[in-house]
Amino acid sequence: MFFKQTDGLPLNTYLLIDSSGQTRASYDKLHLFDLDLPGKVRLMESEFSRRGKELHLPVDTPIGRLGMGICYDLRFAELSLFNRLRGAQILSFPSSFTVTTGLAHWEALLRARAIETQCYIVAPAQTGKHNDKRSSYGHSMVVDPWGAIIAQCSEREDLCFAELDLDYVDEVRRNQPVFEHRRSDLYSLYFNEKREINDSDLFHFGHLKIDGSQCFYKSAHCYAFVNLMPLLPGHVLISPLKEGLKRLTDLNDQTTADLFILTKKVEKMLCQIYQTNCATVCVQDGEHAGQTVEHVHVHIIPRKEGDFGGGDPDQIYSKLQNHDAKLNKEKRSPKEMAEEAIFYRKWFEENLEV
Repeated sequence: MFFKQTDGLPLNTYLLIDSSGQTRASYDKLHLFDLDLPGKVRLMESEFSRRGKELHLPVDTPIGRLGMGICYDLRFAELSLFNRLRGAQILSFPSSFTVTTGLAHWEALLRARAIETQCYIVAPAQTGKHNDKRSSYGHSMVVDPWGAIIAQCSEREDLCFAELDLDYVDEVRRNQPVFEHRRSDLYSLYFNEKREINDSDLFHFGHLKIDGSQCFYKSAHCYAFVNLMPLLPGHVLISPLKEGLKRLTDLNDQTTADLFILTKKVEKMLCQIYQTNCATVCVQDGEHAGQTVEHVHVHIIPRKEGDFGGGDPDQIYSKLQNHDAKLNKEKRSPKEMAEEAIFYRKWFEENLEV
């Protein structure tokens, strides 16, 4: 299904509709197939559709937790691995492979995704001739977590049925615990996720609690929030979600990557909003480095020439060292902080591909 966007080309969207007719989830195709071989073939999806901008978590359904993809997304193993790592038991790929690519790759790709994720694969496939230059392969298929084809249609209009056994998913994963054997000390997958923030949320920040209304970005492992006592306009903080992470060396590789990638995104936002190309990015790692809250956090402060009345721009570090200790310093109201957070949230909603 294509959904028209007010700002340009439509999105190729997969809707998950439940038995009562309610839309439970939607997914926008992430990968677009663009191929232009002069004199041979030209198929440019980017000329008539836009790519999706966000990863979506698997959805709970009556038959199991479902991860969603569309057609060309099947070729990118990272998306399937993301869904498996986020709890998927079933992956679904409605598709329209050409006859040429379908004959060569359709079954191989479906079985590969099933084996490497240990999920059921449910893959409905369009079939038939579209025009003189394009025919779709068909062969809708269901593959089990061991890689066996348990249901398949032909190239004709057809219908097939399969039983999905979640106990079998558990058995395959128990007998082949490959995800427990991954060498995360040598390699890892980073997924650029944006999670929903509720104003009623409370985030742990050392001995403090940060109200959800003061947060403006939440990723898989970290969150960004406005400052109670900013040194300069735009001074914000980023911290890991997990409790008990006092030092930078306490972070695992995934959280470390997430922390600094989110830092980069937030810095870009602040520099655009405050019209500067400079920022101080600082981690006070430990008591003698000026850390007053025993939880890893990154300060991001947009900078401009003379922002402390002239003089050495490095005086920011002495101000950072001492500003938390000044308990009598005027603190901002929750209302003011929430308004700033809302402003930043809206910026990210309008700039999803940052």
